[in-house]
Amino acid sequence: MEVIINVLSFLGGMFIIYLTAYTKAKSKNKALLEDIEKLEDEKQKIIAKYRAETEEIKKQHTLDIEKRKFQYEDKRTQFSKYFSLLDEFHGKCNSAFAEKFQPIMTEFMNEYLSDDPEKQHQATLKYNEDVQGLFFELNAEYLKIQTETNSIRLIATPKVDTLLDTLEESVKLATDQSTDMLKFMATPEFWQDQSLVAPYQMEIEKTGKSVLDSRFKLREQMKAELNEI
Repeated sequence: MEVIINVLSFLGGMFIIYLTAYTKAKSKNKALLEDIEKLEDEKQKIIAKYRAETEEIKKQHTLDIEKRKFQYEDKRTQFSKYFSLLDEFHGKCNSAFAEKFQPIMTEFMNEYLSDDPEKQHQATLKYNEDVQGLFFELNAEYLKIQTETNSIRLIATPKVDTLLDTLEESVKLATDQSTDMLKFMATPEFWQDQSLVAPYQMEIEKTGKSVLDSRFKLREQMKAELNEI
């Protein structure tokens, strides 16, 4: 009987030890599960934050691309229009002197080479008037370029702005020099010695090269700025 009691006591003690160990293990597992859940929550929060930041970066990147695309297209359109008008103006200048100036000069010579001083005087007046009209017509065409130039200045860098100033100054100087030469060609001095027109021609040729150089530099700068967008 005593043996049975000892056995039962031993089994009871073992059972109590087991229950105690089980309870502790269960509490430990519960705490571990809670820690895992917290870690999972933190992980999901980090993932959500990363996704939100990534989406915002993608959105900003897309907006930046669209903005740069718009800036490129806007500048390219304005730059192209400017040079198109410039080419058109130069073409009309060449056409004006090839088609319109020759009849003006022919009419002047027919009247001026007469021996009648009054006819010479009237021919000179008519010639100067026709030349002024010719340049007035070309100036009206150049105003289109100036209008476009003002539009470009709104988006131009300081370097492009400076090159536009240089080109405008060169074109104005070339126009003034051409006007002076044509007026001189209606004077008695020119008809007495036509070689006197040579200095005018040299200055116009020099300024013409300056116009081409300014135009080339402006075109290259505009192309460089388009590539930077």
